[in-house]
Amino acid sequence: MWRNVGPFRGGRISAVSGAIGQPGVFYAGTPAGGVWKTTSAGETWFPVFDSIRTVSSIGAIEVAPSDPNVIYVGSGDHDSFFDGMGDGMYKSSDAGRTWRHIGLERTEQIPAILVDPHDPNVVLVAALGQFRASSDARGVFRSTDGGATWTKTLYVDDQTGVATLARAADAPDVIFAAAYLHYIAPGAGQWPVPDTARTRTRLYKSTDGGLTWHEILGGGLPRLAGCISIAVAIGTNAQRVYLIGDFGLYRSDDGGTSWRHMAADDKRIANGQGGYNCGVYVDPKNPDIVYTFNVTAYKSTDGGNSFTGFKGGPPGGDDPQVMWIDPTDGKRMLMGYDQGAIVSFDGGDTWSSWYNQSTEQVYHIAADNSFPYWIYATQQDAGAIATRSRGDLGAITPLDWKPVPGWEWGTILPDPRDPNVVFSSGLGISKITYPSEEWIHVGPDQDPSLKLRGVSLAPIVFTTWNGRRELLAGYQYLMTTTDGGATWTKLSPDLTETRATPRDTSVSSFAAITSIAASTVTPGVIWIATNTGIIQVSRNHGRSWSDVTIPGIAIGRRPIYMSLEASGFDAGTAYAALDAHYRGDYAPSIYRTRDYGRTWTKIVAGLPATLPGGAFARVVRADPKRVGLLFAGTESAVYVSFDDGDHWQSLMLNLPITEYNDIAIHNNDLIVGTYGRGIWVLDDFAVLRQLNAAVAADPGVAHLFKPSDAVRVRRNVMYNTPFPREVPQAPNPPDGAIIYYSLGAKPSSDITIEVLDARGSVVRHMSSAPPRAVRETARPPMEGFWLAPGRGLPANVGLNRANWDLRYDPPPAFAHSFEFNGNPGVTPMAPEGPLALPGLYTIRLTVGGKHYTQPLTVERDPRSRVSRAAITAQHALVMRLYAGLEATWADFMPVARLRGAVTTLAAGDTASEVGKAAKTLAAKLDSLAGDSLSDAREVWQPRPTVWSFVDLNGEFAFDLTLQDNADHAPTQAMLAVARSSCDELRKLVERWRQVVQRDLTTFNRLLSSHGVATLATLATREQLC
Repeated sequence: MWRNVGPFRGGRISAVSGAIGQPGVFYAGTPAGGVWKTTSAGETWFPVFDSIRTVSSIGAIEVAPSDPNVIYVGSGDHDSFFDGMGDGMYKSSDAGRTWRHIGLERTEQIPAILVDPHDPNVVLVAALGQFRASSDARGVFRSTDGGATWTKTLYVDDQTGVATLARAADAPDVIFAAAYLHYIAPGAGQWPVPDTARTRTRLYKSTDGGLTWHEILGGGLPRLAGCISIAVAIGTNAQRVYLIGDFGLYRSDDGGTSWRHMAADDKRIANGQGGYNCGVYVDPKNPDIVYTFNVTAYKSTDGGNSFTGFKGGPPGGDDPQVMWIDPTDGKRMLMGYDQGAIVSFDGGDTWSSWYNQSTEQVYHIAADNSFPYWIYATQQDAGAIATRSRGDLGAITPLDWKPVPGWEWGTILPDPRDPNVVFSSGLGISKITYPSEEWIHVGPDQDPSLKLRGVSLAPIVFTTWNGRRELLAGYQYLMTTTDGGATWTKLSPDLTETRATPRDTSVSSFAAITSIAASTVTPGVIWIATNTGIIQVSRNHGRSWSDVTIPGIAIGRRPIYMSLEASGFDAGTAYAALDAHYRGDYAPSIYRTRDYGRTWTKIVAGLPATLPGGAFARVVRADPKRVGLLFAGTESAVYVSFDDGDHWQSLMLNLPITEYNDIAIHNNDLIVGTYGRGIWVLDDFAVLRQLNAAVAADPGVAHLFKPSDAVRVRRNVMYNTPFPREVPQAPNPPDGAIIYYSLGAKPSSDITIEVLDARGSVVRHMSSAPPRAVRETARPPMEGFWLAPGRGLPANVGLNRANWDLRYDPPPAFAHSFEFNGNPGVTPMAPEGPLALPGLYTIRLTVGGKHYTQPLTVERDPRSRVSRAAITAQHALVMRLYAGLEATWADFMPVARLRGAVTTLAAGDTASEVGKAAKTLAAKLDSLAGDSLSDAREVWQPRPTVWSFVDLNGEFAFDLTLQDNADHAPTQAMLAVARSSCDELRKLVERWRQVVQRDLTTFNRLLSSHGVATLATLATREQLC
């Protein structure tokens, strides 16, 4: 299963809405992450759209004002650099629990929805339509039956869509709409130059609820161009209207007949970044309070005459995108930024956090070589970030991630030899040094004499050839540094220029290298690709280059992005994933060469040719340990090939539908970076390296795969109050060894896994049978969501995964408590079994009476600094305590059985000689056995002067938990407490022996003299601790 590691720093929000009358309920849509919901006013968010397996790009959300259970979602985000692809409208009638598709499949991008304030079945939808094709699926569509049928009520032409709808809740029949050109001809040539006379941006008005429309012209309006946003004020009979665009803010007080330019001398009050930031919103109670968007948000309290900053951070703002204001309460609002969704209940004075949403939009990922390793990523707008792959506190918490002073785009790359040095490209190349976290710009682009041109996703790659570390960077030239950026050298001429391949004459100065792959097999073999479609290879460290562009790929100004990957087994083999969607090609394109690019083979069998959310490929990666094992990320999914790309199959498992931008391989872990759902890790995918024809050819039998080496780490080292579940946390990888096995048929009986040490002793038993229920401690337990659910081994037909946490079988105990080091959903009961020593073990799977075995190596934590002898001594101490637990449990049982028999004899008889003797003996047995339902001793309570088996069992459990929290040689005090407990156990067993030899013998004589059957004489154990 894939594991989302966050790091819970929200990404861009494309749509927002709230439930009227439910203060804590809000919804947010993302460009490629589906729909998210909060019921806690932004304290926590969770995805609610993952059941939809076709699209994840959201353009609009609207909760029906009259029924908060009814939610409409329009798919396809129009602001994702024209990338967000949708397949129409979706509807939920149960507050987001389930969804159904309700048509408008061909609209592709839906940026606005209006639901009638009084009737949830009356809906208006604004559709932009396809960007790279003419289409009549554009305009305004209306439904009066909840989306069962649709009628197009506004249509401009097959290249112009509608992006904005606005109304006032108290005048629902008056609606304004804005349309603009949304089309570019497919091909490899020039981007179109905007014709300001033909932008087709138009303003329309309806006074009958969207049935009919008329265009608004003149009246003081400027020439409309590009994206515009509209707001209609409540309480004005739809007369007060605000409109904003690249040209500034305009206001009408007569329903759009006449307009005047507001805050004309304030250049901030206009669209930001060419319409990327576009929005105007008005307070529901006061038409003079208006909010506008640029790179930050602004607020006016005088009807738009003047503005002050409202919400945005330095240096340029947080890029506001969308806003929802409760029409019944102007202080309750939801805003969507490039950093996530935030909620306010006081009109914007304070906000909830966006550090609790794993909607990050990641461009590039990489992992360092530390332990646990750090995953680095460049993230849209927020900048670079890093998160640990495993946290020390049982989960990946906010303490385990950090912002990195790198650019939001570009490549980020830790030094493979020194994890304290990281390079990041984008706006130049930054060198970041830890632990100081200082950074310096070391890119060669600072030198004006070089006249370098790069791209925002500038590639950088490390090589280590002939013992020398080298950093390669792509511009129009390939640049190299061997001293960390202090000096740079050209390794090539301008690689974007070539005569070998026909090219479009419109190619201009934006052409640059966008991908670099360096061979790990033969030093000096370097592959590059440019954003114009060229591929070149050098076999001599850049002294000469060969144009090996894939035949049929037109070289042009319209970008084509390639991800190159060099084989780790053959220097002449390379792979290229082509993203040509900017040219109107949405099909997957992955190619392979085995002869240094002289010939290329397209390898896409098994990849869907089309998908509603996009099928084009973005990245391909080759496994460095198995020849022919490939991974691919597309606009919607992740795939795997076992035969060098000849055939592909899905590797989605539990992954969401989203855009997969990058893939990294770190030892046995597969890591993917998504544009909308953060970073995901497939822990220990090494089983895929073992899947072969022999296993596939005999599906009727069981197979145990060789487990990867396991590292001996502790689940959680905290001994303090744990983080509550409201604090965002990502799961750690499974503890210990991950064990994969396949079953050809459903077993007729329970399957088992046993772990044997080097001497052949079984140290852990696992079974598919339901685990035995154990009693919690008598103290009030914590809420149930903290506890790890008891599960047996999976026994499904096909591949199964289990894990051994590297601990011995849990020892028998009378009270099972929980330590401070808890984690929601995974907190085990204490006491746990001892942690196994580093060394060699055997995994034994038993299915239907047949055994299957594989070796397993347990390695010590590389962070541990103590000697092997110290760890061995600690293990011996812990095993002594473990033996004490087993001994007290085992000795309690015969005492309890005898006590039960004696108590039965004494029941109701306190006067006879036998009854009195039985009562006396029962009291002695009580003092020996103890109360199995009592609490364990608290740490602040004194040690008993007289021990029972139950008391001593709890003491051993307490000591075991304390002594196994770190790799450390036992201290004198540790040894003393174990010695003391074992001494008390010997004394207790001696007391029990005396009771058996004296008291029980005497009592049996009495029973015999009264003609009563005697009780069995019990043997006592000699083996203690």
